[in-house]
Amino acid sequence: MKIDKMKTVSLRDMHPMQVQQLMELVGLTLNLAANTRNQDVIDDTEAFCDELVKLFGGVGVSMTVEIDPGPNPNDSQSVH
Repeated sequence: MKIDKMKTVSLRDMHPMQVQQLMELVGLTLNLAANTRNQDVIDDTEAFCDELVKLFGGVGVSMTVEIDPGPNPNDSQSVH
């Protein structure tokens, strides 16, 4: 079976509002994954979002999750 050349769309071809909404969806998705505190979910979601952004010609995404240790032993909150 012969595959014809496909016309693809990149981030550069998209309207700025489309790019903005796509990136907001990626950010929201990563944030939700981080809130699960499940490393497998976080890793899978990061990999999926990375591939999605690359599929549209972007550089990709990476994510670092910092866990807040919670209240200090003396019951005062830490501020970052």
